[in-house]
Amino acid sequence: MGTAVDPALTWTLAIALAAIMAVSAAMKLTAMGEFAAALENYRLLPALLLTPVAWLIPALEAIAAAGLLIAATRAAACVLTAALVATFTTAVAINLARGRTEIDCGCFGPALRPTLSGWLIVRNAMLMAAAAAAAAAPRGRPLLLADFVTIGCGAATLVVLYASMNYLLANAPRLRRLERLHA
Repeated sequence: MGTAVDPALTWTLAIALAAIMAVSAAMKLTAMGEFAAALENYRLLPALLLTPVAWLIPALEAIAAAGLLIAATRAAACVLTAALVATFTTAVAINLARGRTEIDCGCFGPALRPTLSGWLIVRNAMLMAAAAAAAAAPRGRPLLLADFVTIGCGAATLVVLYASMNYLLANAPRLRRLERLHA
């Protein structure tokens, strides 16, 4: 028997994950050529599969985002979210093991362009943990007005923290260069 969690927590995590997945899909779709190039830089797929996979990834992210917002499909959407993030994490880990750190992760299309690092793996582990927690069966209690405020503020806070982490990851190489210049 699974552990039941407070429904406000599952909704908070689901909405935050849905926002993250939806933005990720939208940014990739608006710059498909650049995303396909980032995907190619991983050197994991044959050329024949690059374009179909480049379209499939944001489509699956959009499906996951929508599914996270519907209680009846949330568990399946959490599995899809975790599977996508695990796949991305594996691609990052393979390239880190190859010593290929100076490539664009492709996470958010051309918006940030963070390079590969162990911190991406840490970030992705947090996303997978959030997906697992959001998939847990909520306790059977009705949501109150205060819960909706908590859910909205909590989801917004998580999305802002996630965005802040991504900006730090994207700017880390530049910050290290500045640090060396002024050391």
